Amino acid sequence: MAREYVEFPIVETARRCGLVLDPRTLRHEEVEASCPFCRDHGPGKYHLSLNTSKNQYRCNLCGAHGNSVSLYARLHSITNKEAYLELTKDTRVYPLPSQPVPQTQERTPRALEERHAVYSEMLSFLTLSEKHRENLLERGLSDERIERNGYRSMPETPQARRLLAKLVGSSHDLLGIPGFYTRNDQWTVAGPNGFLIPVRNQDGLIQGLKIRLDDADKPGRKYRWLSSRDRHLENGTRSYSWIHVTGDRSRKRAFLTEGPLKGDVASFLANDALFICTGGVNAIKGLRETILDLGVTEIVEAMDMDQMTNPQVRNAILTMRREVQKIPGVRYSKYTWNPAYKGVDDYFLSRVAAM
Repeated sequence: MAREYVEFPIVETARRCGLVLDPRTLRHEEVEASCPFCRDHGPGKYHLSLNTSKNQYRCNLCGAHGNSVSLYARLHSITNKEAYLELTKDTRVYPLPSQPVPQTQERTPRALEERHAVYSEMLSFLTLSEKHRENLLERGLSDERIERNGYRSMPETPQARRLLAKLVGSSHDLLGIPGFYTRNDQWTVAGPNGFLIPVRNQDGLIQGLKIRLDDADKPGRKYRWLSSRDRHLENGTRSYSWIHVTGDRSRKRAFLTEGPLKGDVASFLANDALFICTGGVNAIKGLRETILDLGVTEIVEAMDMDQMTNPQVRNAILTMRREVQKIPGVRYSKYTWNPAYKGVDDYFLSRVAAM
């Protein structure tokens, strides 16, 4: 004879788990509670909906969902079967409710494939302003390459940023995606105004986005990662300084430079030469792995000429050089040009203009 399945009231289960309930909603069909999974935004926030007719729960922020059994199982780190058996033992002894501890640990970005999917859709909703297109054309890129590389302008108003997050969030979970955060319980996008530069890995997947700032008057601060790591940005996530790969990935010789946009431009001006680009002279984490994954046999250093006058930059480049030279089977050389041109992209552009 089949065993009868017992259904457990979701509110009673929440009480047995020590969840904090919003007393104003206890007579409603949807009772609200503080989410123990994403920890809401701190004490006094209620984003976990408990549906008393279906005995289901769902967090409107992090998306956690399930029924009474899975709620109890997840919070007690046991299987659903074990949770079911415990719930049938109705002891009526409930722990004192306690507010979830606010999230203080820095959130780790989601997996590469998830970031790529979110950023690809995000860029599909955006356009490139004429001001930004003109900037890219002046660097030597063509309209076709600008479109292929996927540059887009950041939304400039809070309303436009909220709408963008809503559109992307309708099909993707934004928690753990650098650049997104919540404000007044709504997802939005962080970052200064400017245009977005997709930073891709050796397989062409978007790892993160870098912003070329409109307000670039401050020397040395023309670029920033799209990130929401600030502790004041609720549900925000930091960005790492990912290595960018651009150009013909089948080539065995790769140029090594600093800056994704610099690499994009130099690659285009050099007939799709393969470029590996760090996010900064000190940001070499992942460089060795990228070189090995590409299977190149030669690295040509093409770092900016300010290394000749800036000891800190020169020391950072020397550290990077030593790390790359340790890679077996890879020949290392240094590319030099007229120091009147700071970057390899500027030098390549001057050569094209002289033709």
